Amino acid sequence: MKELSRLVHRSFHIIPRQEDFRPLVLGASGRTIVRIHFGGRTCIGIQWGNDRSDNDSFIPTARHLHTHGVNVPEIYDYEPLGPGCGAALVEDLGDANLLAFRKEPWPSLRLRYIRAMEQLHLLHSCPFPEEFPLQPAFDEALYRWEQSYFAEHFLGSHLGLETDSFLNHPALKEQAQFLAALPECPVHRDSQSQNVHIHAGKTWLIDFQGMRGGRPEYDLASLVYDGYARLEPEQADELLREWENISAHSIDHRIFRACALQRIMQMLGAYANIGQNQGKTWYLAQIPAGLGHLRKLLPGSTLAEPLAAMLV
Repeated sequence: MKELSRLVHRSFHIIPRQEDFRPLVLGASGRTIVRIHFGGRTCIGIQWGNDRSDNDSFIPTARHLHTHGVNVPEIYDYEPLGPGCGAALVEDLGDANLLAFRKEPWPSLRLRYIRAMEQLHLLHSCPFPEEFPLQPAFDEALYRWEQSYFAEHFLGSHLGLETDSFLNHPALKEQAQFLAALPECPVHRDSQSQNVHIHAGKTWLIDFQGMRGGRPEYDLASLVYDGYARLEPEQADELLREWENISAHSIDHRIFRACALQRIMQMLGAYANIGQNQGKTWYLAQIPAGLGHLRKLLPGSTLAEPLAAMLV
């Protein structure tokens, strides 16, 4: 933690003790994330290596979003530690993410989701940055990668199914080409409930380092069909109607369904991969909820033919 200690000393003129660093177990980004206590206050220390290219995008993306009015944590200090590596001190938004309110009565929880969707709409309305590159945009190859990831880790490793016939079905390529041809805006890429925090009476977005060009419907589906939050179908439908009010546009349900299917496939692939290959079995327990969302969306979609029979 010497790099983070140096940043605390440089920024706040305090030398933290070893016991002032409290590890936080968050997600699967591969970063070291700690809560640092000093002088009666706290901040979050983050350190990353070059094993994932998106981790190094956190700092410029945070500054860009903040400039355009999105609620993101303040960057107190940052230091590069080599190509693709770095350490930073950022604002502590506490532990109250949207998932923590899952058992709250729906009228209150609904308002929290509306605030989250408002922040996502602000993010989607930001201009693409000129001063730094985002992560590679969604294109046909990335949509096809998500489909392959789902097939390998969920259909293959988790369910033990043969996947060649699924991956070779023309409906998958058609869906990828359809989505890739649409206009793009900046998207969060992982706007699920753990990446929305409630702090100081405001709603904040975190873990946006994977921001890239894509479709806003992908982020919307990430939020309302989040396997962790386990919203009821009628609650998700109500939030979709609220999105139309926030965005001032009617949802194109063909685009939304395609984005939602892509997101849920990626999500289930991640749950299976992280749960089995990284030993984080909590992720395996989220599979039934995600699978329920997938089954709900399949009827009438172009993916029903290659996929529905595999999920009975």
